[in-house]
Amino acid sequence: MNVLISYGSQLAQGAGVTLAAWLVAGSMSIVVGTILGIFGSQKIGSNKLGALIRAYTFVTKGIPAYVQILIVYFVLPSLLGITISGFAAAGLALAFCSSGYVTEIVRAGINAVPPGQWDACFVLGYSQFQTLRRIILPQTVRIVLPALLGELEQLLKTTSLLATIGVTETTRVGMNIISRELNPLPVYCAVACIYLIFSALLNLVMFYAERRMRYGSR
Repeated sequence: MNVLISYGSQLAQGAGVTLAAWLVAGSMSIVVGTILGIFGSQKIGSNKLGALIRAYTFVTKGIPAYVQILIVYFVLPSLLGITISGFAAAGLALAFCSSGYVTEIVRAGINAVPPGQWDACFVLGYSQFQTLRRIILPQTVRIVLPALLGELEQLLKTTSLLATIGVTETTRVGMNIISRELNPLPVYCAVACIYLIFSALLNLVMFYAERRMRYGSR
């Protein structure tokens, strides 16, 4: 307990870095994944565009997140002649990795909406964009919300990989404390609790979002 009291501020700072990395990577992956999922769906995309999107998701899901972080942090700067911070490299790599899964989630959600709803909207004079925005996407959100929650939780846990390139997020701070105090039990328990708190807050937000959508659909 004395160890946690002494290093509480450092753990709090590490938790802040973890949260920031998760928010950055999660926001980017949702934006990119939603756009690609829309254009990869049956009613919107073309065969060529769909093939490119499938290739993108194959690469993002096929390469481990850890390897992607190493590539963005070590390989890309040497190829492009630029300097990139560990936080930025990890955020880009995690967003790239997660966006492939979000793409598949959104694409499947859009395709799950009955095709007859598209046809009915076209008969009523709705454009493709109006149909997508007003009819299809609201239903898609309800369909994909549980799967999207799972992906965001997985992304939260994947932020622990930032420690491998020296980013002082929660896990790295815990490792640094243990190297000085040689008392891993309370430190790793505290690190685990931090991730559990973040996960619980995410589940709480999603619970209220799902409940609001259920009431709003009545």
